[in-house]
Amino acid sequence: MPSMPHCPKYQTCNAPVCPIDPAWARRLNRKEDSTCFYLCESVKHGSRALFEGAGLGELYEAIHRATPDIVDRHTRIRRALERAKQTGSRMARRFITGTKRRREEARP
Repeated sequence: MPSMPHCPKYQTCNAPVCPIDPAWARRLNRKEDSTCFYLCESVKHGSRALFEGAGLGELYEAIHRATPDIVDRHTRIRRALERAKQTGSRMARRFITGTKRRREEARP
């Protein structure tokens, strides 16, 4: 299981419930708290391939294992994930945009 410092957003994340934090069950999630970006991305269609394409397959697996317990314990997070399923992936947008930029930079 990856540790929290291995998360690409570790330095800037302010979500109190981190799916790769071994002590996440002791964390509170209040109305004003954010939800983990990667947790929200992990529930979207095609997310496994996006995580693997970004070199984050191990992170995806750890999040995927923790998600059922997190949504059972935290109603607000469950609702946030239900909403996230209905939206497009921000990882996919970044990945596609980054690919386009690299192609444009490679042109003479």
